[in-house]
Amino acid sequence: MSTSLLTAKTRIALPNSAALIDHAAAFYREHDFEVSCEGDRTRISVPVGQIQLSCTETALEVEIAAKSEVDVMQMKSAIISILQQAMPDADLDCRWQGAGKGNGKLPNFCELTVGEITDLSPHMRRLRLHGSDLEAYDSEAIHVRLLIPPRGQENPQWPTLADNGMPVWPSGENTVEQRVYTIRAIDAGAGWVDIDFVMHGDNGPGSAFAMHASPGDVVAMTGPLGTALPDADWMLLAGDETALPAIGRYLAEMPDHVSGHAFIEVGSQSDVMSVQTESQIKVTWLFRDDAKVVERRLLQDAIRSVNLPDAGQSVYCWAGVEQTDYKPIHNYWRKELGLDRNKCLAMTFWRKAER
Repeated sequence: MSTSLLTAKTRIALPNSAALIDHAAAFYREHDFEVSCEGDRTRISVPVGQIQLSCTETALEVEIAAKSEVDVMQMKSAIISILQQAMPDADLDCRWQGAGKGNGKLPNFCELTVGEITDLSPHMRRLRLHGSDLEAYDSEAIHVRLLIPPRGQENPQWPTLADNGMPVWPSGENTVEQRVYTIRAIDAGAGWVDIDFVMHGDNGPGSAFAMHASPGDVVAMTGPLGTALPDADWMLLAGDETALPAIGRYLAEMPDHVSGHAFIEVGSQSDVMSVQTESQIKVTWLFRDDAKVVERRLLQDAIRSVNLPDAGQSVYCWAGVEQTDYKPIHNYWRKELGLDRNKCLAMTFWRKAER
């Protein structure tokens, strides 16, 4: 691994761990990350660094490399979580050596209090959250993990970080929920971030928190997560309400020379919001209550209706969608159009509940 990166290593006493490595490799391949095998070592490249896995007769060896201490901490938690999902009964207790040791708190943990509350549409509410030491969040990584305590608790018990890199969560009446949200705007110097919430009643911890929020209520966050959009001359952005905060921020920060399309799916005309941009990107709203017949689904049809520009322009396509839309969009870009992974990214932002 590169000597310019911070590294951390651990050794987990776990015989016959080759199957675990195969599971981790398959997980990352499915999410379109680069995975390579060199002898008995498997190397996984992710936007913030690299993971190397190898096994002996008695142990699984893991090495992580990333640019920052926070990235190392987040990657530790991610790989241990993936391994735990593959083998829930395995003892993955371990001690890491090297970077990312932390102080028992989650990466860049910040406690926040609710300030101004603004309804942007019938189904979108913005909370301005106030806190200190927000500089780490004023970055190109625009997503955070919001930690939502039980309603009414003034002094919540927050999760801590175990030696193996996994968070230890409070339980019972102190249970803290976690959800990923987008920082719509931030002023680290003034000590605030704006988070937009899709409002669907008490159906979900994030919506319930936003619906009942009052100034002074406590919440927390950790992160940041994600990577910046690459520079491109032409962009295609697509998503529903859950991706609207990210699309809105991307458009607000887009240079004026960038052209392309942004497709935003919402319930009805009443859900349309003001979206500012200095770019030449055309914003199109798609309405689920429209009687128009669709061939596949709204976002899939919209994405397929656009012709990519000629080879003279650099292109990037991005989508944040419900799970049902993820694979068709991903496969269309990667397999049908032949776009490289550095020219497109489709992500699952939420999953429809099974009935």
